[in-house]
Amino acid sequence: MRAPTAALIASIIAVAGAPAALAQDTVNPTPPAAGEASTTGPQLTLSNEIVEFGDVDDSKTISKMVTITNTGDEVLEIGNVSVTCGCTASEVEQTQLQPGESTQLEVRFNPARRTGEQHGKRVTIDSNDPRGASTVTLKAFVIPRVVAEPAAALFGQVIQGDSGATQIKVMGMTEDFKVTSASIDREDSFGIRILETKLVEREHPKTGEVMMVGESTIEISMSEAARIGRLDGQIRLETTEPSNPVLTLRAMATVAGDINSIPGRISLSALTPGQEFEKTVNVVSGKGTPFKISKARFVTTTMSEDDRDTIEITYKPLPEDSEKVGYELTIKGKATETMRIIQGSVVMLTDAPGQRIVRTQVSGVVRVQSASR
Repeated sequence: MRAPTAALIASIIAVAGAPAALAQDTVNPTPPAAGEASTTGPQLTLSNEIVEFGDVDDSKTISKMVTITNTGDEVLEIGNVSVTCGCTASEVEQTQLQPGESTQLEVRFNPARRTGEQHGKRVTIDSNDPRGASTVTLKAFVIPRVVAEPAAALFGQVIQGDSGATQIKVMGMTEDFKVTSASIDREDSFGIRILETKLVEREHPKTGEVMMVGESTIEISMSEAARIGRLDGQIRLETTEPSNPVLTLRAMATVAGDINSIPGRISLSALTPGQEFEKTVNVVSGKGTPFKISKARFVTTTMSEDDRDTIEITYKPLPEDSEKVGYELTIKGKATETMRIIQGSVVMLTDAPGQRIVRTQVSGVVRVQSASR
């Protein structure tokens, strides 16, 4: 009878321990296996967290589709989609996804004016996923098939009536590459022509291999008739490169008149009521061309006529032994409590061709002390 008794005792112990073990499993459930994500709440899952575009030329925008799926067990709310420089993204087709539903997002990359391996290009998707925003990283190696050096025709500041020219070298990826046509939309201020096309060495942007390619030299010139002010022209170059048949560049210059004041503006600084002021500048011709000032007055929109008329403008020719040709111009007056802000310009009438009116900026402030309490 000993065997049955031992078996009975073992059975009783097993039955008695079962509820305790069951309770223990309920309180401390078995954790999910490593790598197995919890599906509690909404969960945004991307078909691709990294989008590889590979080698691309810089002539057109490229794109790929990314699938967004709600792998959670609650409704996924998709919010703002933000991008870094050079990337764009379309609106998602659906902003609310039920568990198991998916939607599409098109991510685009514009490789224009870029070269080499591209880093840090991202599309960030905000949602109510408790894990936070999701990110799609874009990777590409941009190979520009047409390169312009320099990338723009920059003349800086030039004196009206002066002519000058600069060159841009444009090369492709093949021996037969060339620029076939060159034009500019500001023909009143710039001229443009193709000087020559020849074979030159160029390193492949990715492999470093040296190859012979066609290079065209473009000359952009300033017109003597260009008007005073900032000029911004658009250059259009037509090429034999099928992937980039039209190249658009810029030509920029700031044309200054021959007659200018030294220094370039009159600063009266901070004044107090009753304080007298007097400032003198030289108004000269940069080219040394004689000219005459027939009239000069102070023009302002920040002061009353009474205050304005208290400011006196005088001018006289520079001494004959001066290195410059021009005038000595003086502004003087007395600050009043009502002046407050002095902002305007001295306007001069001259006989200089193309520069009948010359302006010199004037600025200052009158600080009125508050009454003591």
